[in-house]
Amino acid sequence: METLVQRLEKLVPGIVARREEIESGRRVPADIMKAVRDTGIFSLEVPRAIGGQEATPLEALDALEILARADGSVAWCAAQALVTGCVTGFMTEAGAKEIFADPKAVTGGAFAPKGGAVRVDGGVRVSGRWQFISGIHNAEWLMLGCLVLENGQPRMTPMGPEAIHVMVPARTVEIHDTWYVSGLCGTGSQDVSVNDLLVPERHIFVVGDPSRRRPEPLYGMPLLGWYVAHVATVSLGVARAALDEATEGAQRRVPTFTMAPLADQPTAQIELARAEAKLSSARLLLREAIADLWRVVSTGDHPAPRQLAFARMAALNAAEVGASVTRTASLLGGGSAIYSSSSLQRHMRDAEAITHHFSVAQGVWEDVGRVLMGRKPNAPMF
Repeated sequence: METLVQRLEKLVPGIVARREEIESGRRVPADIMKAVRDTGIFSLEVPRAIGGQEATPLEALDALEILARADGSVAWCAAQALVTGCVTGFMTEAGAKEIFADPKAVTGGAFAPKGGAVRVDGGVRVSGRWQFISGIHNAEWLMLGCLVLENGQPRMTPMGPEAIHVMVPARTVEIHDTWYVSGLCGTGSQDVSVNDLLVPERHIFVVGDPSRRRPEPLYGMPLLGWYVAHVATVSLGVARAALDEATEGAQRRVPTFTMAPLADQPTAQIELARAEAKLSSARLLLREAIADLWRVVSTGDHPAPRQLAFARMAALNAAEVGASVTRTASLLGGGSAIYSSSSLQRHMRDAEAITHHFSVAQGVWEDVGRVLMGRKPNAPMF
């Protein structure tokens, strides 16, 4: 029987051949997303109890990395869908079964509570506008974060404003054409809005609420630390593709005013060796940090603060190394790498765009250091 990895590997050449189409169209074409969907990748983090695969974390990251080698935008959309599948661990069984009646469903959304929700009989009425809804044109369901409002103001709890998440059919949102960007251009990460949309109670949940979490180990993974591992894995896969393509090009490219192919020149050899060391080290560190979290949650325990800090540190490092390695690959490509037809410049822009994501922002380094020093992080969620 063909494995998921084998099914994904078979898609890679076709996706690679259409990278320019993906970027210029500013979205993943429907037929490509359908082919990715049909592999079953989007059911990896959906509970077995509702028909998903409930894979281990490293199995999910392995699958995602294959897509990232093919195209950064395709992988980014897949990462958002994977994580949204994982948040079923905080939904009611009835709601999760409805949304994932087909466990391969394409999902997406926004965690940040940018909308407002007013409680009514049977659910909430939601209004608001959300940014960065990656893969919106192919999504079937969206997760949207909201603040619960009373008399037009956020409802306060002892922990601060009450926040909830809702799942809504993608067809019910209005899409705003805002996605004109420098990197990850093909993700179609448009703004969306809804106005006074009724969401039934079974589609309301609170991501990260331990009292509502499913008991299976996968849903005990620390929410942000697990999410950012997906972000970092996309960067590592993009960098892997860039380095492989630069190495292949170096066999043929003879730089101006030289006589030998780039592959025979010491400077290029040294740069390649250093880049390989950085990329391999970053990948291993991330995988070990995630494996360490998995060992803990698999026994029913909670990760220690230092383990959480190492996971965040490993993801930050991976995202930054991914961007650095793609820059090296682009430089190895010489002047031809700046043409829009070159995949090397696209890889570099995609990896750079990832470093702008909130989960790998520079300020996270401070919180990592604070925890390693025995202090509490500044961020409310770490």
